[in-house]
Amino acid sequence: MRSAAVGLVGLLGVVGCAGQPASREQAVVDAIANDNYVWTEREPALVAMKLRKMQRGPYEWMRGTASLYWRDLTEPGSPRAATAFGDPRSSRVLVVGDPHPENVGTFRAADGTMFVDWNDFDATGYGPYTGDLRRLAAGLVIAAHADAALGDELARAVATGYATQIAALAGDSSPAALVEGVHSLLDSELRKARTRGDAHRNLDEFAPVVDGKRVVAFGDLEPTAPDGVIEDRIEPAGAEAAAFVDRAIASWRVGRLDAAAATVKLRARRIGSGVSSYAVRRYDAVLEGASPAVEDDLLVELKETRDGVIVPGIAQREASEWDTPAIRSVDTQRRLQARDDGDVLLGAAQIGGLSFKVRDREAYQRGLSHEDLAALAAGDATHREELRALAALLGGALARAHGEALTADGVRGVTVIAPLLASREVAFADEVATVSVEAAAQITADHARFVDRDLFALIAGAP
Repeated sequence: MRSAAVGLVGLLGVVGCAGQPASREQAVVDAIANDNYVWTEREPALVAMKLRKMQRGPYEWMRGTASLYWRDLTEPGSPRAATAFGDPRSSRVLVVGDPHPENVGTFRAADGTMFVDWNDFDATGYGPYTGDLRRLAAGLVIAAHADAALGDELARAVATGYATQIAALAGDSSPAALVEGVHSLLDSELRKARTRGDAHRNLDEFAPVVDGKRVVAFGDLEPTAPDGVIEDRIEPAGAEAAAFVDRAIASWRVGRLDAAAATVKLRARRIGSGVSSYAVRRYDAVLEGASPAVEDDLLVELKETRDGVIVPGIAQREASEWDTPAIRSVDTQRRLQARDDGDVLLGAAQIGGLSFKVRDREAYQRGLSHEDLAALAAGDATHREELRALAALLGGALARAHGEALTADGVRGVTVIAPLLASREVAFADEVATVSVEAAAQITADHARFVDRDLFALIAGAP
């Protein structure tokens, strides 16, 4: 991992670790401090763990610094803000906000169809489509520990897949979800998800059946890491949190489940998931389901949701479009995914000052692993070709999301993106590759700068 990091840092030259000006360090610390301010006041120990998790490697660092990425991209005068393929209307596209490779995963639609799509909508909002695309490409470069040649190829594959899908949408082609048979790695993930979901693996792990009744498996499902970070722990919710969960479920279930099916049987707090969202409050709850039998119990997650990535200098639709952060996340998931029924339990609840996104927690939903991408990159020519093919598919999936969703101006994204790319696909790939590889190098350099430092102490001392 360190050798790959050195290779990427070298691409930045004078902005690498040794040559970066002190102002870059302050910019990074300020961005991370601002991003974690609420959580630092509330649960500093979890924020400290989050930061240590970010410091494990460049990919984890990237996952925890989405707001810094967008700040770098859109800061006035930044060379990364420049693009030959944008205009004001294309800066008002509905974006995923953080479309890195591990924010892709499996879903089970209402009719049982398994498909792959974007699975994290914490950062959604309106912004430049090029920013989303560049983050996807940079994420692939970092995940693969790619050298300069492979990094360029992956970024170009993302851009080519994106442009091809946009052209197809502009030609009135109906976009298709990523289903089994499209790519070997996705096929493997889809099969695992179906098998484990059908077996209620997540439900039985959280609340195994003991003497005919479910009981919560409190404790560590995975050992605490050597760096002190909790990996997967289930803790009692406490009386106040339990009341919050029950009120949230009562609000969320309207229009989805009747009161009996939504009866909360068990609830607990879950710690250890995610990187950027590591310190948010997450609760798992077991619901009664269709009958008192344990076999049809339901497992849902309630995840605290905050505002999405704010893109400075970009005109946003009025905040009244979404009443709460969780409603924004739910609405944009339905708008950005290929199918709007990928989670029949998807919904939102607002309890006091906490905004919760509620989703199915069963194993039908599972994400890709960046380690699998690194393994493809480290393999033979066939494996690397599979990685390039996957990059093109993910670029196409992002184009489908951008192109089909309505922009802040109420028009399909494809209508504002397609004219910018028509007959300019090669130059578009050139720009995406150049900027994305540089962004990956900056992310890697930032990680290297802070990898062995007390990052929590630095942000606690930030003004």
